[in-house]
Amino acid sequence: MAEASDNPPTTELSNAERFKATHLAARHGNYHQYYTKFRAPTVPDERLSILPSDVLRKARVIDLGCNAGKLTYEVMAHCGAAASVGVDIDPWLVEQAKVAYPDGPCTFEHFDFMDPSAYKGTALGKFDVVLLLSVTKWIHLNNGDAAMLNVFAHIESILNDGGYLVVEPQPMSNYARASKRNKELREMYKTIKIRPPFETELQALGFERIMQVERDEEGFARPVHVWKKKTS
Repeated sequence: MAEASDNPPTTELSNAERFKATHLAARHGNYHQYYTKFRAPTVPDERLSILPSDVLRKARVIDLGCNAGKLTYEVMAHCGAAASVGVDIDPWLVEQAKVAYPDGPCTFEHFDFMDPSAYKGTALGKFDVVLLLSVTKWIHLNNGDAAMLNVFAHIESILNDGGYLVVEPQPMSNYARASKRNKELREMYKTIKIRPPFETELQALGFERIMQVERDEEGFARPVHVWKKKTS
């Protein structure tokens, strides 16, 4: 009879299993180590560098879906913003941001920015710029068309006249990949009717697109659109 092995059975995940587990855990796009493993850690981020300099200079900025705060910090440190607030649904990421960028110049708040009544602390009040970078897919897949429209309406309400919305809308092909990786998103994916980059919806709210840059980053389409809120 063969002797039992002294070594316990391996529980190490394969690359495919680890990839799937990562996406299941980050159903809101709240990937941990996002800027060290998933995206190029350019400083400042290229999405900020391509913006007209007057968009961020001296602006009060809110970064919705800020992850661990890299861009929230860079709009002040490298782009001349006067104040910057990062918001994320993931408490661990918000704590990481606070550790990485302590004592200012930017601040961080933990809440679900989908809920207008949840805004608190330094995230209250009006802003000159709203950043909505690489998060529209997650809003849409988790909450549907109506919620997407509600987010845009709330953003319009917190922007000063003449303020800017900077959006990085993921294409529908990206939605399809995400829904395949996470079964919890598949049913909502089937219901989606409105499509990125949301021109009709934003124009209906009184936004005017002033800039559109089509980008490719590591094989993915990463466009950046800048919308301006018309003055009353």
